[in-house]
Amino acid sequence: MGPVLLFTQPVVDAFDPRLLVASPTYHVLDFTKSKEEDLYEIEIPLRFTASVGARVHGLACWFDVLFNGSTVQRWLTTAPGAPTTHWYQLRCVLAQPIYVMAGQEITGQLRMVAHNAQSYTLYLTLMAKMWGPGAEQGGIIQASSCKLDLKEPYYRMSQPQAYPLTQDQQSHPLINTQDIQIQSQDFEEAELMQHPSPNSGAQMNSMAENN
Repeated sequence: MGPVLLFTQPVVDAFDPRLLVASPTYHVLDFTKSKEEDLYEIEIPLRFTASVGARVHGLACWFDVLFNGSTVQRWLTTAPGAPTTHWYQLRCVLAQPIYVMAGQEITGQLRMVAHNAQSYTLYLTLMAKMWGPGAEQGGIIQASSCKLDLKEPYYRMSQPQAYPLTQDQQSHPLINTQDIQIQSQDFEEAELMQHPSPNSGAQMNSMAENN
């Protein structure tokens, strides 16, 4: 597969959460209140603070779902480090990386536009201020963008891969609920965690290079 084709496709695989260079941000969709037309175009602002100096190669995405029952709330998570599901995680790879230092702010936007193939076209932009002499005065910005077709992903994994949870994945920042695992033909037991990850909602995180 050539690089030109790869940079037009989101990459589907399971990855080690230690590749993430910042704490996640999230975008919440309430399907009990959303209208169909609300989902035709979704704009998600992105803002991260880099925890390490690294080349940022793109955006990592995953989702958690709350099944908000009348008596029990149950979570399904697809976060990195959680038991791997057949959804894995999604990586949106930039054609050109951006370079950040620890503590540097990364901003941008993920825009999702529905198309006739019952999926989305993804427009991603990530930006960071340049560091060094004169960068602050000139307001120099490094930026990188990509356009991806969610309908045609590039699958890198065919078998689940176990990665350990990181320490900050032990509690949930939004809702702290007791969860009971579901016994169902639709979900394998390994796909449900007793507690959702802190990476909740539709999750996005800046991603370092996978060596």
